[in-house]
Amino acid sequence: MDKIIKRLDLIFSVRDIMTPTETMKRASSIEEASALFNEYDVVPFPKTGKIKGFFQCNLDEPCDLKPDHLISDTTGLLNMPRLLAENSFRFVISADKISGYVHYSDLNKPAMKVPLFVLIQAKEKQLWNRVQKEITENVVSKVFSSRAKKLIQKRDKAKKGNVDIGWEGVFTLPDILRLANHFQTTNIPNDQIELLRSTRNDISHSDKNLIGKHRDISRLVEALNLCQSQPPSRSKQPM
Repeated sequence: MDKIIKRLDLIFSVRDIMTPTETMKRASSIEEASALFNEYDVVPFPKTGKIKGFFQCNLDEPCDLKPDHLISDTTGLLNMPRLLAENSFRFVISADKISGYVHYSDLNKPAMKVPLFVLIQAKEKQLWNRVQKEITENVVSKVFSSRAKKLIQKRDKAKKGNVDIGWEGVFTLPDILRLANHFQTTNIPNDQIELLRSTRNDISHSDKNLIGKHRDISRLVEALNLCQSQPPSRSKQPM
């Protein structure tokens, strides 16, 4: 999992979702900035030349740039939810100058969904590899109760069609998480299983945003933390 995260950080960076400096809307006075606040929370100043600070909605005075407003242009996309949860926007530094700006709304850009989807898929595969050989019809009946019959029939259908590859393809992500809980590979409560399910659905559908408000980022950060956590060491498994 660590190798996958490092590879994703190398491939996908904040450059993929930021607004480049040359396309930023800027202002040299609060009056100019006020005309832009219906569209932007933050307006850099001055209007031309090197960016020295910014105007922010509901503040009458310009703000100076501080270290916590800045991130490197090599910052990986998987780090952006946490950084934008801490501060709703960041200016992006390349070498010794500002090259772009990123706002929490940029988390909804298509490029952001790619590494998130890969990470969730990797987590699903990691857990599946740890439990697949121990799944039996008895386990399915015990874990899924009323749904067990349909799940078993799904595999039987694959057998009759000569496309059976074991239990692979029978279970959804929430199912795999519940199986992992059963085998004590994880201990993820139902609300977190639902969080991962809904996050994956939002990532998979192009017509859905990951976040609607700034406070929604905390759920995305929680989902990322779950995906990046390492399963505990295996103990004797229940059947």
